[in-house]
Amino acid sequence: MHTTQIEQYLKLADSKSLDVLFFLLRIRDKHDVVHATLENIAVECKVTKVTVNRVFQRLYKEGFLTKVCNGQYQLYKIN
Repeated sequence: MHTTQIEQYLKLADSKSLDVLFFLLRIRDKHDVVHATLENIAVECKVTKVTVNRVFQRLYKEGFLTKVCNGQYQLYKIN
């Protein structure tokens, strides 16, 4: 997948959480819905499922993500 310059710059921090966040942004559909399981995201990002869950919990808490159903998550835009 193509990465943007800002993504490449931020990845210099070598943060697993950033890998997950960028992956979610890349795979979302035109309605900002992510269609992937936590396990699939973990495999694609080469992180543990615990790491993915931790990122998701923070996104839920801050109101950036809601679970639609298993394997489907709604991302909300930052204003």
